[in-house]
Amino acid sequence: MTDFLKQLNPLLGSSSACIFDFDGTLADTEGFHYETYRKLLREQYGFEIDWPHWLHYIGRTDPAFHRMMEADFGVQIDSPSLMEVYFRTLCAEQPAAVAPYSWVRPLLSELSSRGIVPCVLSSGNLGVIRTCLAFWDLDGFFDPRNVISVSAGDFTKADVFAEPARYIAGFSGGPSDLLLFEDSIHTIQTARSLGVCRVAGIAHAYNRGIEAWCEALI
Repeated sequence: MTDFLKQLNPLLGSSSACIFDFDGTLADTEGFHYETYRKLLREQYGFEIDWPHWLHYIGRTDPAFHRMMEADFGVQIDSPSLMEVYFRTLCAEQPAAVAPYSWVRPLLSELSSRGIVPCVLSSGNLGVIRTCLAFWDLDGFFDPRNVISVSAGDFTKADVFAEPARYIAGFSGGPSDLLLFEDSIHTIQTARSLGVCRVAGIAHAYNRGIEAWCEALI
C-alpha cells in the first residue's frame, strides 16, 4: 500500500461509500473553466470576468452565479443559451486538456478491492462529467447511476448527504458511513451539519484553510 493510501486507510476502514466532488477534486479543472468562461463572456456579453470574482463563484450552480454576475457587472445573462455553448465547449475540449490527479486511479482501485461504493456528486454538467470519466478511462469504476449531478435543481448535495441510501445505488448506510472527498469548504460544512463525519480535503490555491475541516488532506 502506498503512503497516500496508508494515510487514508483509517478513514477507508470506517466507510462503506465514498463521495467525490468532480471539479477541483478529481481533477484541477478550475483554470480551464475560468479561461473558457472568460472567452465566452467576452464574445457574447462584452465584459471580462476577473479571477477574484471567479473564486467567489466556485462551488455554486451555474444559474446561481449568473445572477451574481448580473449584480456584479450590470449585465443580463441568458443562462440556457450561455450554458449550451459552455457545456458543448467543455465536452469537446476539457477531457484532453485536463487530466485527473495521479492519486485518483490507485484510490478507485483500492475502493474496488474493498467493496467500497464510489460515487461522483457534483453541481457540474452530467454530460461533461461522463465524457471526462470515459476519456480518462475511469468510468468503469462507477455504477452509471452513481455519477450524479445536481445541476438540474431537482435535488441538492445536501439531500444526498442527508439520505445517501436514497441516491447512491448499492449503498444502504447513512451519512456517518460516508467518506467525502471535497475541495469546497462550504460543501464540507453542509455535509458535516448533516452527519458526514469523515472528510478528505483536496487543497489547492483557492481554498486556503480547508485543512481545518478535514481528517485528511490531499
